[in-house]
Amino acid sequence: MPDSSPLKRVAFSPGEFAELFGKSQTWGYRQIYAGKVTTITEHGRILIPAKEVERVLEGAGIYNGKEKPKQAKARREKLTPEQKSILKRFVDGKDASPPKSGEKPSKKRTHAGPKTTAKTENSGRRRIAKVWASKPAER
Repeated sequence: MPDSSPLKRVAFSPGEFAELFGKSQTWGYRQIYAGKVTTITEHGRILIPAKEVERVLEGAGIYNGKEKPKQAKARREKLTPEQKSILKRFVDGKDASPPKSGEKPSKKRTHAGPKTTAKTENSGRRRIAKVWASKPAER
């Protein structure tokens, strides 16, 4: 008599793998491309062995939220002295504190888009009004 339990999976697609962790299919592919998960690719599809799911789960730990990711530390250590000084100037130059109540926010532009003023907006409206006024009404 066959066993009443469902058939145990031996491999998962990237989407199924991600679904096991409550993530999107894109997350599954990111894990593969980052080299965090080994795959089977010899048979025309990308498959992730069930042993990999077990390995990822075994590596679970308690999250304390205080440690910085090791990858970021390693990338910072690889920077040249010039790059480190640029990064330091960037971090030091950030205005971390929001304006206090009653204060006007700084006039810094935060995007590279065109600066619009009331004058340019009005002139654009006037041009549109002229074009529409010159067209005969369609009946």
